Parts: sequence; structure tokens; C-alpha cells
Amino acid sequence: MTLSCPISSAVPTSPAATSPRDHRSAAIDGLRAVAAVSVLTYHCWLYTLPVVRAGRHDGTFDDFAHELRLGLVLFFVLSGFLLFRPWVRAALNGAPAPRPGAYLLRRAARIGPAYYAAVLGSIALLWPLAPGTAGLRLPPGDKLWLFAVFGQNFSESTVLRLNPPLWTLAVEVCFYLVLPIMGWLALRIPRAQTRGAQSIVPLLFLLSGVIYNDVIAGESLGIAPTKILAAMAPYFAAGMLGAVLVEGRTIGRRATWLLMIGGALLVVLDARWAILGARAGSHDLSLRIWRDLPSAVGFAAIVAVASSSARPLPGLTWRPLASVGLVSYGLYLWHVPLLVWLRAHGVLPANTFGALLVAGPIALVFAAVSWRMLERPAQAWAQRVTRRRPSPPPDPNVLSAPR
Repeated sequence: MTLSCPISSAVPTSPAATSPRDHRSAAIDGLRAVAAVSVLTYHCWLYTLPVVRAGRHDGTFDDFAHELRLGLVLFFVLSGFLLFRPWVRAALNGAPAPRPGAYLLRRAARIGPAYYAAVLGSIALLWPLAPGTAGLRLPPGDKLWLFAVFGQNFSESTVLRLNPPLWTLAVEVCFYLVLPIMGWLALRIPRAQTRGAQSIVPLLFLLSGVIYNDVIAGESLGIAPTKILAAMAPYFAAGMLGAVLVEGRTIGRRATWLLMIGGALLVVLDARWAILGARAGSHDLSLRIWRDLPSAVGFAAIVAVASSSARPLPGLTWRPLASVGLVSYGLYLWHVPLLVWLRAHGVLPANTFGALLVAGPIALVFAAVSWRMLERPAQAWAQRVTRRRPSPPPDPNVLSAPR
């Protein structure tokens, strides 16, 4: 979610940025927290509007609040970076490649228990609410099974319904399924041990996403075709390319600042481009074709620095921020149903910051429970059953067979 999403795996990085207790990267957890809080604040703005509609912008604050949606792009970039990196490491450094079965089991354990709990919790919280409740968008009851198989994005009657952020989990699951294939290809490309060769698969993945978005841009196809992996591929690909560029390298101080500033500037410029497009009525098809790719590239630069900088990044490794990042998946899963429920019961303030102060702590409590009761035990179990067993030492009493 790691929606890495808060649903990305944490991998060891430089000693300065890694907690010795559990080998999690504090800087990466800090970025998860930034993404999760951005999305939370965006939805606090959206779900306190008189009419819950993201296209409504009444001023500069609305413009800024709407662009906090880019936290979603950061989640996808994190997933691409962290999950592709083991294959890059195998190609460049000769490390063991991920085993598909173990990889898929760990991914299922990472997202499954908390996801299904959030689906059931959303039904329990929202189904009893009166029709017409602000922000309430329920799917048909006979279509709920699509949420069980992460298929909600493939139907107009379920996409962005019940618990809208869950659409990103369906995209993540599709990425999880195709990633071992891309990793397998990356290891078998000629000259696979070079960074240039390792860039080929991510670049093709990025290009396929841009081509897909170009094909559907301007067509009246509904929202579902814009919420699938093909449309989001450039975000994951940007993260994958970041992994190729920094694997096995330590980024120096000067490069750290250049990449951080350059990455942040790309995100700001992309947000500005989207704001101008929204003011003009969003008729610019290039906005639909490139789909925040500048932000994805900027975030990839920032993620690369966070994982490989020679020194801890100021702010990102701040312990309270990293702690929020640790539970960011649950925060992402639960915050929208809680916002809708609180508003329906008249206890949600009618402004963004008030809603954040009320709903934020409640969502964090749900997130902490999700982490402690579901996510951490499931991950620990998956790691135990998929751990590589060392080969037994040769028995000195047994002679080698003649050759």
C-alpha cells in the first residue's frame, strides 16, 4: 500500500537509513507516510464538500487539495521500485532471483488479510446508511463477489464504489501477477548483467502504458478502462527504472540534493499542469495520455535517493513519520469508509482540517490494529514458510562418487 501502495515491500538499504531491529528502511516508511497522509488529506477535502465531487474547484485551496491525489502515484512508484529491485539485484550482482511461488505467497499474505477485513468492515459500516448519504456509493449486492477476487475495476457498477481507494489494490494485484514474468524476461535479455539491458523491460512496460492511454483518450469508454494496470503501467515502470539506476550504488550528497530538488520540481510542475487543465475543463487529451508521468519520474528520483543515499534524509527518517508509514496500508484501507460514516452521523467537521483532526486519529487506530492483528502476523508466517533453507554441509564420511 504497502497501497505499499502502502502495500510495497520494505527492503534493506544503507545502514544509515535502516532500522537495525527489523531491517526496514525508515526513509521508505517515511515516504509511505507522506503518500498515505496526502491521500487522507485529499479525501478529507473531498468528503467535506457539499457535493462529493472531485471535479469541483472553487479556488486555490481546492486546486492544492485536489493535487494531493498524487500520493496514489507515489504508492505505485514505490511498488515498482521495491518489488522489481530483487530481479535487478539478481541480474547485476548475481544474487538469487526471487522464487515465484514464495514471492506470490508473500504478496498474498501482505495484502490479503487486511484487504478482506477492510471490505467486510466497509460493508458493515456503510451498507446500513440511508440512500443519498453524502459520499456513499454502494455497488449492487450481487456484484460484491468482484471485490473478493480484486475484480472491481472491470465493471462500471463496482469501480470506485463501496470503498473507493480499493481500486488501487486491484491494480496492484495485477502488477504482482505480471511482475515475475517481467523479471524472468529481464534475467534472460542479452547482456542482462548491464543496467542498459535491465532498463529494457521497464521501458517497454512504460511505453505500453502510454500507448494504451493514447488509444483510450477521448473515447467514451467509461471510467473502468482508466483504472486498470495497463493505464497505470507508467507509474510502476518509473519505479522499476529507478531500481535499475541505483541498485548497488550509493548516492552522494550532491546527487542526493539534485535528485530530491529535481524530483520535487517535476511533481510540482505536473500538479500545476493538471490544475491548469482542470480550470480549462480538462479537454487537453495529453493530460489523459501522459497520466501524471512527470510526477512518477519525480517520485522515482526521490524514492531512489531515499533508498540509496549515503546519509539519512532529513525529515523522512523522523520516527513518528516512519511509524505512520509502518501502518500506512491500514490507514489507506480504512479512512474513506470512516469519513463517510462519520459524516453520515453528523460528527465530521465540514472543513478539511477539522475532518483531518477528527478522522485521522480514528483511522490511525484502525490502521494500528490492522498492522498488529493481521498484517504483521501474516507477513511473519509467510516469511517462515518461504524462507530459503541452507543446503546441509557435506558429510565427510561419505566419499564423492567417481566421475
